[in-house]
Order: sequence, then structure tokens, then C-alpha cells
Amino acid sequence: MGREGFVPLFLLVAVASLAAPAAAAGDKSSDAAAIGDLAKSLTNPPPSWLGGGDICDRSDGITCDGSGRVTGINLARKGLSGTLHTSLSSLTALRSLQLQDNTLSGPVPSLAGMGSLTTLALDGNAFTSLPEDFLQGLISLTELSMDDLPLKPWNISDAIVNCDMLQSFSASNASITGAFPAVLANLTSLTTLRLSYNYLTGGLPAGLAGLSALETLQLNNQKSDAKLSGPIDVLASVKSLRVLWIQSNAFTGPIPDFSNSQLETFNVRDNMLTGVVPASLMGIMSLQNVMLSNNHFQGPKPNFTGTLKTQDIDSGNGFCLKDPGPCDPLVTILLEVASGFGYPYELAQTWVGNNPCDGSNQWLYLSCINKEVISINLANKNLSGKISPAFANLTQLQKLNLSNNHLTGVIPDALTTLPNLSVLDVSNNGLTGPVPRFMSSVKVTATGNQFGESGGGSGGGGGTNGGSSPSNPGGSQNSKSNAGMIIGILLAVILVIICVGLFLHHLRKKNIDKFSPVSTKSPCGESEMMKIQVVGTNGNINGSGSAVPTELYSHVSVDSTNIADIFESQGMQLPINVLLKATNNFDEGCILGRGGFGVVFKGNLNGKLVAVKRCDSGAMGTKGLQEFMAEIDVLRKVRHRHLVALLGYCTHGNERLLVYEFMSGGTLREHLCDLQHSGYTPLTWTQRMTIALDVARGIEYLHGLAQETFIHRDLKPSNILLDQDLRAKVSDFGLVKLAKDTDKSMMTRVAGTFGYLAPEYATTGKVTTKVDVYAYGVILMEMITGRKVLDDSLPEDETNLVTIFRRNMLNKEKFRKFVDPTLDLNAEAWNSLLEVADLARHCTAREPYQRPDMCHCVNRLSSLVDQWKPTNVDNDDEGETSAMGLNQQLEKWRCNDFTISDSDSFNTFNVSRKYH
Repeated sequence: MGREGFVPLFLLVAVASLAAPAAAAGDKSSDAAAIGDLAKSLTNPPPSWLGGGDICDRSDGITCDGSGRVTGINLARKGLSGTLHTSLSSLTALRSLQLQDNTLSGPVPSLAGMGSLTTLALDGNAFTSLPEDFLQGLISLTELSMDDLPLKPWNISDAIVNCDMLQSFSASNASITGAFPAVLANLTSLTTLRLSYNYLTGGLPAGLAGLSALETLQLNNQKSDAKLSGPIDVLASVKSLRVLWIQSNAFTGPIPDFSNSQLETFNVRDNMLTGVVPASLMGIMSLQNVMLSNNHFQGPKPNFTGTLKTQDIDSGNGFCLKDPGPCDPLVTILLEVASGFGYPYELAQTWVGNNPCDGSNQWLYLSCINKEVISINLANKNLSGKISPAFANLTQLQKLNLSNNHLTGVIPDALTTLPNLSVLDVSNNGLTGPVPRFMSSVKVTATGNQFGESGGGSGGGGGTNGGSSPSNPGGSQNSKSNAGMIIGILLAVILVIICVGLFLHHLRKKNIDKFSPVSTKSPCGESEMMKIQVVGTNGNINGSGSAVPTELYSHVSVDSTNIADIFESQGMQLPINVLLKATNNFDEGCILGRGGFGVVFKGNLNGKLVAVKRCDSGAMGTKGLQEFMAEIDVLRKVRHRHLVALLGYCTHGNERLLVYEFMSGGTLREHLCDLQHSGYTPLTWTQRMTIALDVARGIEYLHGLAQETFIHRDLKPSNILLDQDLRAKVSDFGLVKLAKDTDKSMMTRVAGTFGYLAPEYATTGKVTTKVDVYAYGVILMEMITGRKVLDDSLPEDETNLVTIFRRNMLNKEKFRKFVDPTLDLNAEAWNSLLEVADLARHCTAREPYQRPDMCHCVNRLSSLVDQWKPTNVDNDDEGETSAMGLNQQLEKWRCNDFTISDSDSFNTFNVSRKYH
């Protein structure tokens, strides 16, 4: 067999050695074809891709290995548009695919089977959907980033479990819906997980405790109505956790013990967390940033004495004292009682302050005499947890009712020591164990529990006066009777809810308009005529103090009514048929721009051009409706020549429409940073100065000249609109906040645009008028340099305009090169620019008190823009005139095209110029 078997084996090796180069050549050819297909699907591919020759010689974004296979494609921030070809998946040797920050659109093609891929970056494009087999077979993937994609709603597939090498997964603002994907708990290599600004709901899965390598977890600002909720106990088991952002959700319960973690940033503000801030959190030495505001924390105010850089703990909580220190002993006892129930949210809302028995602010469900609690009634409060032995410290307690809840565990023996207790009702819970023996004077009601089922049970209620025995058959029958009654009531309630729901649905269908909804998919860029998306709310009360109506049914005839008559007869409320005609039934050809909550159309109201913002109420939800009414509320109150005017609004069925004056000059952003796309010519320095002064005057009015103080919170070039004469008006008032006149500041949810957020606002949520001043300073820097505030295409140390601007100002020669090269500056203009640069530097000071007010900005800019210069005076004429008498001067003026009216009884002259 030796010699006979040797020949075939030799031939097999020879054939294989000949086939290997042929296979490699085939793979290389397949790669070339895939790159060719990709170049054709892009509307503006890299120029080097259009030529012939070896694809590996095309240095523009392509890297290859030694065998000529494509191993990397890096087209990040290349201004690309178009789609991705389906043959992309044939690049089986590809290890890195980076396409972030372009405007690529359409569906993401299948990448299934690309087992070599380690890095996939799709962020900041306009992709609309993902294939069903997305993530299938990507077994080598370590980094996946897909932030800011306007995808159709989708769920994270179970296929991600095969990506068990994944270390970084970032999918913020990517339309992920449903419950928190428990499958992520299987990715034990994860170090970074970002799922902010999605539509996730429900609680955190227990499996997250197994992510031992997780260092950064960001789940903040879920946009679903329900948001993420439930306790956060599982996160305390992630010992490597350094950055935790779960703000702006609906998490409940107390803060668990994080003492074994490496936390550096802990942001849980704007949730429903309760209880006492644990000492274990204050003892974490690595902690640098803590945000706790706008929850319902109780007990002593925490005192963080470590190396904190920022802390935000004051607003919206119920600490017993304004400063750190021990609470009243009664407060301490009652909070220990609440801790047994897990600090329920209902109690946290009312059990605040340092005096539970204060007559005017007495804590709910308590009865007091002489500052002693004598009765607690917590029946039917949906409580869970256990009965705390701390009840025994309320020595004057006479009645305790905990019936009809979901309590478990045992009745503490300590309750038998209460000397004044006369009534204890713990019926209809899930208590187990033996019932303690109380004094004969105590009436104990304990039916509807599970004492006998757990092997305990002393066989009696332990009291007289009709106390029910847990083992009494009659008690069992009562329990069954109660259960049957509860089930019957529940069925009746469900039936009523269904009937009411069907009725409301019928009414809603009856009122919905016949025309189809407008698609509201937003492009990646922000060069639209008007920004649509608004995040904050300012209430829904109009200028007169009454609620703005949410329904309008008007039958005004469009043909017989001009726009002036419409506004006169209807106020600001416009009928839907007027706006339908003005926009040609919301024709696609009338679209000016798109945004997160709808579309802006150009309209014609009887010859007057307007901009009609049509909000998609389905995408807005309840919060969006509040924001819609907030913008109306603000714009009804403010009128200024440098603020975009609201002409009217309409609420009809599901339609939410705002009508603005039309601004034909586009946005300041389009004139500064988007010249290639917009086609505008660069602004001169004089035009920029005029625009800067217009904006300053508009914001100055909001801050102090209106009847109330308003803070814009989202000032940026895309929210500054220009008319045909390039005069500026500030727009987009969806984020405007009304501040108290006393301090002109408040704590609020952080909203706005990164780069323009003042440091104190971004980190603590404290907003003052100086927040707008900071953003204004950033805009001045953009107008001086012609650069965007954040530009990832530049080296890392130059991406932030504010930082590099302030640094370059230290060297005048370097700063001159930093100025927008399109500006043609003479010596006078250069000196003016340096003055504005100095103002921008002060406006962007880190500390709010170091920034000027907007009135100072107006005064400083107006001295540069509105400089008065004397004209040449004819000395001879002046001398001649000065020698004349008054009557002679008047006669000379009359001959020089002036007329004089001498009708005033106080001997004053009304002089009016005759214009020809």
C-alpha cells in the first residue's frame, strides 16, 4: 500500500499547490468587483476609485494585505451620499469598515458571513433599515458603532450573541424599541455599552451582573413614554463600572451599594429613585461626578467629601435639611419603616422634610398627637417587601393597618413590645411564619396570608376582640370569597376599559383627516431652513393664563377671506383648509426642510409667503404635544424684530401646525459652514457684524426686555434665520424656558446641542441667562473663523472650536491665520474683528459670573456696527445761516424742500420733510 498510495497523495499536493494561487486570484478579483459596485452605488465616490488598475493602489480609503485582499475601508467624513451595494458582503477578508458621518441612505446591506470583520462604524448617516440577518456570523466583531441613524424601529437580534468578542457597542439614537435586550448580558467581553435616546422600556435584566468587564454604561434619555424603569440593584454587581449614565428614565427604588465598584461618573438625575443616599456611595474615592437631582431622595442631604469635580444633588429631592446633617429622630424611624418596603415612590413623594407631624405639612397616612405618631394607615398602597421591626420604635403607636398589599416575610416579634398598640391589620398579604402572640388588648387581623403553607403558624391571631385565626376554616372560606370578589371586580373593570377604549377609538377615527401623514425621516445634516426637533417644554398656558385649546373646528371660507381677515377673525388659530390651500395639500415640492418631529413647507397665504411647520403627532407623542404648545405659548408672548414671528397655528384632529413668517435668506449655518451645499457667497465682515448685533438684540429682549424673562437654551447658527437683506432673526422656541424674575435661573433637564452647551448646564442642568451668552460666544467664534464648533475631521486637539480659538488668541500672528480666509479685512475691520474676538472669549468663560450680560454684548457691538461719522459741512453756508434771524432761517429751510406746520399751541415746530 506504501508505494501505490504515495502517487495519489503526491498528485493531490501538487494540485492543491497549483489551486491556491488561482483561488487567491479569484478572491482578489471578487474584491475588485465589489469595490467597483460600491463606487457605482455612491453618488460621489473618492476620485481614485473611478480609475483603472489595482484597487490596492487606490490609497484613498482602501488598505490591503500582502495577497492583495481588501482588509480595510475607511470613508469616514468624506461627504459621501448614495447607497451601499449588496456585494459588500463578498469582501470576506475585510476587517474594518468605517463609514461614519456621511449622508449614506437606503437599507444597510447584509453583512452576514463577514467573519473577519472586527470594526464596523455606521454612525451619523441616513440609513433607513437593517437586514434581518444583520450581525449574523460576525464572530470577530469587537467594535460596533451605529449612533444617530434614522432607522425604522427595530429590536436587537439574538444573533448578536454570536458576536461574543464584542467589546464596544454604541447605538444611541438608533430607533431601538422594546424591552431592554437581555441577550446583551451574554456579551461578557463588553467594556462599553451605549443605548441612549432610543425607545427601550422595562427593567434591567439580572444577567447584566455578569458583565464583569463593563466600564461604561449609557442608557439615558429613552424617548419612549414608559422609558426604562424598575430598580437598579443589578448594576451594583458590575464591579468594573466607571461611567454610569441612566438619567431621564423612570427607574425606581433606592441606590444600591456601589462600594465595590470603580465609579467615576454617576448620573441618575431625572428618574423616580427614592430612599436615603447610602454612605457607601459617598465613600467611593474614585467618584468625580455625581448627579442626583430631580428624584425623590429622602433623609439627610449627602456630603461628598472626596475628589468631586461636579455634583448636582439639590433640586427636586426631599432631604430633611438644606445642609448635610442628621435628621429628626422621628424622620429616621419612619424612613427605616419605609426601607422595609423598598422606599415606595408614593411615600417618597410625601414623606419629605424634617417634621412628619407638622400640622400644615404632616406626612400622609400618619396621625399624630403632640408630635408623636399614633396611627399609620398604609392599606391598599401596593406595597411590597417586608414589615420593618423599626415600627417598634414608635412607642405611641396605637393603630397599624398594612392590609391588602403584597408584603412577604414574617410579622416581626418586635411589634409585640408596642405598649399602646390596639389594632394591627395585616390581612391579604403574602406573609409567612408564625404569628407572634400579642397582648390580649390587641385586635389582630391576619387572614388572607400564607402562614399555614410555610409550616409555621401558631394557630391563632394572638388576640381577642374577634382576631381571626390563620388556621380557621372560616378564615379560609373568607379568603376564597375575597379572592372571587376581587376577580369579579377585575373582570368588570377590564370590560369597562375595553368599551371606553373602543368608543374613544371610534371618535378619534371620525376626526382624523383624510390626507396621508408626511414622512418625517430626518437627513443627517442640519442645513434645513428651520430646525423642527424640540426637546424641552414650557407648559401649555397661553399669555392670558388660560389653557391653549387643543382642538379647532373652523369653517372659514378660504376663497372669500384674505390673510389679514383670517388673523383678525380667528386670532392666531387658523382653519386647516386655509393651510391645505396655502401648501397645495402639503405638496412635496413645497418642502423647505425636515426635522425630528415633522416637515416645514413653504406656503402662500393670499400672496403672503409663510413657513408652515407640520408636526407629526404620532412621532411626537404626549411630550411632543406639550412642546408644540410651549412654542405657541412663548411666541404669543414675545414680539421683536429680531425674533421669528409666529403668525398662527392650527390643531385639527392629529394635525399640529405652526405658521411663521417666511425667511428667504436661509440659515446662518448655511452661510458659514455649508457654502458648498447651499451655494451662498461668503458673508462680508460688515454683514457678519450686523447679523451678530441682530441676534444679540433678540436675545437681550428675551432675557430682560420682554414682560417675562425667557432663556432660549438652543442658540446656534441653524436656529438663526436670515431675510433677503441678510438681517437676522432667532427661531426655534421649543426649548425656551421661563425663568423667575428673582434669580433668572432654574434646574431643568439638559437639552440643546453639544458644542453650544455651557459647562455648568451640561454637567448639572442648572440653566441661567448666561447659558445663552455662552452659546452666543460660540456663534461669534464661528462667524470669525467660518468653522463648525465641533469638527471631527480635524486632529483631536483641534476638534473643539472654543478651545482652539481661545488658545490661538494668545498669538496674534497665529490667530490671523485662524480667521476665515474668505474675509477681506482692512486695518479698521481687523481691529473690529479683534474686539469681537475678545467679546467671544469673555462670553465663553467657564464660570457663568465671568460672562457678560447680553445687554453688554449689544452695547459693545453697536458701538462697532452703528458708528456715527460726521459728514463734511459747508462752512460758508453754516456761517451764512448763523447770521440770519429766525424768520430768515425758516424761509431758507422752506425753500430747501421743508414745510413747517405752526399749529401747535405751545409754540413748537412740527417739521416734515417733503419726499419726491
